[in-house]
Amino acid sequence: MPQARAVFAYVMAVALSLTASFAQSTKGEGAPTGGKSPVFIRAVKFDQLKIGNQPNPWNRMMVELQANFNPDTKEPKEGKKAANKQWVDKIKVTVTQIYKGQNAKDATEFNYYRATATVMTMEINQPRSVSFYLPGDIVKRDRLRKEPDYYFVQLEVGGTEQPIYDEKGKVITDQVLAVHKQILDKKLFDGAKDSADRGVGSNPGILRPQYLLLYPMEASVPPSPEFIREDAGSR
Repeated sequence: MPQARAVFAYVMAVALSLTASFAQSTKGEGAPTGGKSPVFIRAVKFDQLKIGNQPNPWNRMMVELQANFNPDTKEPKEGKKAANKQWVDKIKVTVTQIYKGQNAKDATEFNYYRATATVMTMEINQPRSVSFYLPGDIVKRDRLRKEPDYYFVQLEVGGTEQPIYDEKGKVITDQVLAVHKQILDKKLFDGAKDSADRGVGSNPGILRPQYLLLYPMEASVPPSPEFIREDAGSR
């Protein structure tokens, strides 16, 4: 991985001198329609908005998911029910956000945030959105724009991690929106992930899934799924 980290660090250093070009609301034209993956990402959208009576706007990241098919093809054991082919259970969504920040000299000084939410179940072909929030005080303190400079989304279905890249290192069509367009290259993604895996430890619990929001949800949130509450000890 040292080579991947070096490539990523170089690109990040160059990017520090450039104006951020990413302004993405991916829903609509060009969005994936699904195919080989049991669950795919239809859209990723970023907003900055007031939450409750908090004085500083929060950053919201919405990830729209859609289930294609239930990957459980095992024959049920005696006395057990067969898998419901119209529903997909236990979809774990992990988002990682990378902000370069105002004075960062290289990737080791970027701000890395990560959060996870596990969807209890989703009906086939019925999109649902999962939202993640950065508190307004953090946004103001660190001068964060509404959109991270880079991001990626990892999915697990029934405990099985869903690949983003195929065996040749190409992004799977279903998951093209899982990775920020500036790190779609497999080497850049590997470098970004490696840096983030080490960097998120500095900011635990800051980025949070919607069910940990302590304030009333805003009316603009689209239909969401039900979640398995890991914070309550559910498994």
